[in-house]
Amino acid sequence: MLHYEKEFDPAVGARASAQHRASGYAADDEVYVFDDERLVLAVNVALKTGRPLLLFGPPGSGKSSLAPNVARELGWNYYAHVVTARTEPEDLLWRFDAMKRLNDAQAKALGAMEIYYPKGPLWRAFEEGSTGRRCVVLIDEIDKADPDLPNSLLGPLGSLSFPLPWDDSSQVSVTEEHAPLIVVTTNDDRELPRPFLRRCIVFELSPPSRGHLLRVAEQHLGRHYDEERAGRIADLLLEIRSSRADDPAGPSTAEYLDALKASQQLGVSPGTREWSVLEAVTLLKRRDGAGRAV
Repeated sequence: MLHYEKEFDPAVGARASAQHRASGYAADDEVYVFDDERLVLAVNVALKTGRPLLLFGPPGSGKSSLAPNVARELGWNYYAHVVTARTEPEDLLWRFDAMKRLNDAQAKALGAMEIYYPKGPLWRAFEEGSTGRRCVVLIDEIDKADPDLPNSLLGPLGSLSFPLPWDDSSQVSVTEEHAPLIVVTTNDDRELPRPFLRRCIVFELSPPSRGHLLRVAEQHLGRHYDEERAGRIADLLLEIRSSRADDPAGPSTAEYLDALKASQQLGVSPGTREWSVLEAVTLLKRRDGAGRAV
């Protein structure tokens, strides 16, 4: 057990509370098992230093689902932006609606400039922080963007302010006390700029262990949890992962839950003919040269 003063203090290694729907199953985004004390410490370091938390790790290791669950635990608002190759640096602050402005100009009905700049997640988080409401902001898959994008964040995140796009003399700002927690994820497809890395708290998530899979299954399935079935399917998932030296990610936790819930609800047990089909469509999802699932 790690001992320190925590701002973020979820139950670690204990049963997390999950709100189950009428079906008895929790939704995918309603449960996060905080069973890694190092990760909890990393979140607290990011909170206390005001630095972004940059998460590395294989697909399916829980990078993207951390931020909304931290927000839920803290009782903070949550915003997210999924980065693509088309994401522009300013998109995290605002988007300029050129079409709306053109249409209004042609109709001789131009409005105030702010209506042509929809607010991005950082603008919303800064704005809410200025009223005392703190936020968690997820910037997902930042490595998909041009290197200019991470570097463009250094100014706003460093100063906790940025000028209005139509008025350089006016600022959107937030105090350190009410600054958002920024969580950034990367699949490491592209190397991130060194200046950006130096300004982040960096943590690498590991592929899920057998114990972690069982704890996640217990929280998601609630009263439907069958430890023997969950353990058998977890073992099969880990076998698939170990057999794929070229794909260290392997099946994800979400795919494990799909296989487990389908197995339970359909009455399909591992080792049967029906299981071979269920496994192929939920866990394997790859074909060999002959078209067989591998």
